[in-house]
Amino acid sequence: MRLIKLISINLILISCAVTGRGVEKPPCDDCRSGQAPDFEIKINRVYNETKENLALDSGFLIGVLPALNVVAISPEKCDYCHSFSESAIEFSFAAKEDSILTARFPNNERILLFPGSRVPEKDSAEFWNAFANLREIPLNENKELKEFLEKLSLRYKTRYLAFASYIEITIKDKKTFDWESEWSLWDARKGELLIWDYRNVTAKSKNSAPVDREWATVFFKEP
Repeated sequence: MRLIKLISINLILISCAVTGRGVEKPPCDDCRSGQAPDFEIKINRVYNETKENLALDSGFLIGVLPALNVVAISPEKCDYCHSFSESAIEFSFAAKEDSILTARFPNNERILLFPGSRVPEKDSAEFWNAFANLREIPLNENKELKEFLEKLSLRYKTRYLAFASYIEITIKDKKTFDWESEWSLWDARKGELLIWDYRNVTAKSKNSAPVDREWATVFFKEP
């Protein structure tokens, strides 16, 4: 297991799959069929830690950070991988993340701190330095990270912060993919970890439909 005690509000995903080489192909016949995959899910490892009786103070903003590390892997020769890419994964994950935060915390507006994953120059060095040791130091023990999150929340006037520290999707073949993600929600003012969610699963389609957009939603549940 990867030692990144952080979290990945795992959430979601993509369209058909990827060339990943920068050139998008048109959808194949199977993709156009519209048949939804019926997945059998194998849970390799799933962990969730949520603060007991968790409720956010009403009216405070939830600042959402870009995913820190996104990896998209597909077969070298793939006639069904059309729009699978790091950016597609992050976009779909963010959409699912937003829907979950909205449903779970309706009285807390969400704001994307760095649209387009572009960290402002004035924050960039400090931002990446703060997150540099996440693989070695568990989230709740990372003093530098807690201090930075508190500083970030004050700078952008957001009480809470959410981010995916790691998302990796591997398309193994036309019917099978691996998913690994880690996500967390913080009370940044207090340096308190509210939700930590880690998921590592393998999904295999039981019918003839290839992997398709939003297929990750079949196993992602609200933490």
